[in-house]
Amino acid sequence: MKFMEFSKSLKTEIAPLYNLKGGDIFLIKTAINNLKSTLITDFEEFNYARLSGEKLKKDELIAQIETLPIASDYRLIVVENPNIEIVKFLNSYKFDNESCVILTINADKLTAGEMVDCDALDRKDITKYVLNYLAKSKLSIQERALDYLIDATNGDMARIRNELDKIIAYSTDLELIDIDVVSKLVANSTEYATYMLTSAIDEKNLTKFQTILSNMTKSSSVAEIYSYMGRFFRRMQYIAISKDDAKLTKILNIKQYAIDMSRKNIKKNGVKYYIDLYQKYVDLDYSIKSGKITPEHAMYELVF
Repeated sequence: MKFMEFSKSLKTEIAPLYNLKGGDIFLIKTAINNLKSTLITDFEEFNYARLSGEKLKKDELIAQIETLPIASDYRLIVVENPNIEIVKFLNSYKFDNESCVILTINADKLTAGEMVDCDALDRKDITKYVLNYLAKSKLSIQERALDYLIDATNGDMARIRNELDKIIAYSTDLELIDIDVVSKLVANSTEYATYMLTSAIDEKNLTKFQTILSNMTKSSSVAEIYSYMGRFFRRMQYIAISKDDAKLTKILNIKQYAIDMSRKNIKKNGVKYYIDLYQKYVDLDYSIKSGKITPEHAMYELVF
């Protein structure tokens, strides 16, 4: 099931086994906390156990399962990264103890139980989350302000939650949150803005680029953003023309994960795409410094 369906499902039925799969740490933490607050009413030290699954033995887990809860209907056992022995055991185990619920985190090859998708939410689900979260404080938000919030945080749920708490604290006398409130409060660093802009370029999504740039220029210098973008294009050109990842990590001072993600975009768009982008950036940068065009003009010309 999707993450957005998980919390609702807990109101009607509790499964004996859940497996959280995905890479969004915020969603994983939220899912654990939601299940924990639903099940554990008292004596958390007895009724809640969190285990590292890498070296966990089957007998150790069985002992935890057979332990009865104290002054509560349920006992919750969270197993992080369970090893293959534990996964095989859970796939074949008959859950006779109705008072015990097991939650695993990223258990590969686990087919039993309910799988909860904790990968990054799409824009539609982020919108639902924001609207529901604000509604708890009897607040609503303009569509433009909502778009700004999602774009400025690049859909990062941990950042969105932090920004929402700030917005709610600020909006004690308001019912509707507008773009002025969000653009004033939402943290929006130049580097982060650049990341979002370059992502739009990787995706060849002009509409997204225009929206983000329009929002970012409210709080960031276009010239500064353009300068950061140059670093990105230079990096992409190096990665496009070199196959020596070990050397690239040292020269560019980035992790292997960043190189792997870059290579996915290079494979999709082609080596020439990024070589041409960097050359175009250099030409436009010279025109800016010569006073022939403005940085904002250069940004749009680069993308078009």
